[in-house]
Amino acid sequence: MRCFIAIEIPFTRNMEELQKSIEGRVKLVEKENMHITLKFLGEINQDMVKKIKDIVEECKTSPFSISLHGVGFFPNERYIRVIWIGIEPPDEIIAISRCIDEKLSKLGFEKERSYVPHLTVARAKGPIKIKNLEKFRNMEFAKVDVAEIKIKKSTLTQRGPIYEDLEVIQL
Repeated sequence: MRCFIAIEIPFTRNMEELQKSIEGRVKLVEKENMHITLKFLGEINQDMVKKIKDIVEECKTSPFSISLHGVGFFPNERYIRVIWIGIEPPDEIIAISRCIDEKLSKLGFEKERSYVPHLTVARAKGPIKIKNLEKFRNMEFAKVDVAEIKIKKSTLTQRGPIYEDLEVIQL
């Protein structure tokens, strides 16, 4: 099964406004699927879930707060493939992600080359334009209290991915 480790994020009116401002061929992330990926796992079998949960338990911190702030692009603004919202401060999320990445590498998972904490809101399928981009550059989209990390299963369908919680780890 295809899985990842994530922090779920509630959908806000400002996120909806950003998504509605994107013109062109684009795939919007569904409001129920908003999350910050800590580690994409790829295909794993069921017996690996317990080992992954134990690693997340080892890497977790106390609950913390983040601000979803500003808009960015991968790979860059001239060639947009992913539209995302930034995370401030990113320190806690980076520390958790690095810890998970390091410990999972000992189980054979590939290490991340670099990790930029972000909330994906859309994927471009061709050239796009964002109306009122300047408005979103420094917008605060939400303040979020992070109290849990989830191991999620992702089933790809014609209509988009369907996510299912496999484990919920309380901070």
